[in-house]
Amino acid sequence: MLGKLIKHELNATGRIFLPLYIIILILSLVNRVLTTIKILDGPLNVLRGFTITAYTLSIIATLVVTFVIMILRFYKNLMSDEGYLMFTLPAKPSQLISAKLIVSSLWNIASIIVVACSLLVMLGTSKNMGILREFIDMALTGMKASFGSSYVLLIVEFIIMMIVSLIQQVMLIYVSIAIGHLFNGHKVIGSFVSYIAISTIIQILVTIILLIWARIAGSSLDDLEAIPQLVFPFSIIFSLICNILFYLGTNYIFKKKLNLE
Repeated sequence: MLGKLIKHELNATGRIFLPLYIIILILSLVNRVLTTIKILDGPLNVLRGFTITAYTLSIIATLVVTFVIMILRFYKNLMSDEGYLMFTLPAKPSQLISAKLIVSSLWNIASIIVVACSLLVMLGTSKNMGILREFIDMALTGMKASFGSSYVLLIVEFIIMMIVSLIQQVMLIYVSIAIGHLFNGHKVIGSFVSYIAISTIIQILVTIILLIWARIAGSSLDDLEAIPQLVFPFSIIFSLICNILFYLGTNYIFKKKLNLE
């Protein structure tokens, strides 16, 4: 059933995001062509300004709107009147949550990849690519000098940390919406207050842990170089724990305390 839910969600959201991705790639290609044309003034110069503005707005829309739409779909499909239908399906609440989470994560990651590809299309001249390669080589050389052979592991940990952190933000909103719907007549306010409260608690915990670590580790150069090797695994583990707690909390409310009135 989970596979069917994911397929349905991908089909429903693909109608929104795929055209958006096509638009941003076309705009990047158009801007690439216009930037190669030497224009001092005239209609083409106005057109170039318009397309650059449109491209910038499309990047914002791709990154921000993707996240917002997926949250709104979670709210509309599961916590509004549509929820009466969704929760009558032969699917467990955990499967409904998982389907929304998986598809949301996939689209958010896809949006980042599409934006990166569009930037390569627009700015990927031989000169710019040479500068990019030099920057990457310099960054890798610096990482090798600081962290030795473990620099590859740090890169992998950083990518995992970003993905897990993204999922944490989605799950934080999910559990906040679920908690907010326990308050009759004040569901939106309850969701907002829940989000602020949970976020504050997390920030306090992270701050306390980091302060304790800094107190123990000191501030020598060796310790500073070891920060990524300690912070990345800590961030991954902490985010995973938060994700599990948020998931279990949302699932419990859906199973035992569901309130769609």
